[in-house]
Amino acid sequence: MVQYDPKVIQEFADQMYNKANIVIGFYTIVGILIGGVGGYAVSKVIALIGLLIGGAIGYFIGSGKAFSLKLQAQTALCQVKIEENTKSEK
Repeated sequence: MVQYDPKVIQEFADQMYNKANIVIGFYTIVGILIGGVGGYAVSKVIALIGLLIGGAIGYFIGSGKAFSLKLQAQTALCQVKIEENTKSEK
């Protein structure tokens, strides 16, 4: 039978935070690419504006998704703390 191990939950939380940081960067880069390519179809000047706007939109979308991952991590860590605080001493 598998035993309770809070280290596993801590590792899960660490991974969620790492993913959150990657998600922000990924969405920012995708936003920059989409904005740049879409703007370049019109003109080079619009491409620069598209890069900035696309990057900003990507960043904000990524930040929202990252928040969800961080919330999952915090929920898991909260459960570990609850377990520590309610554990009966034998």
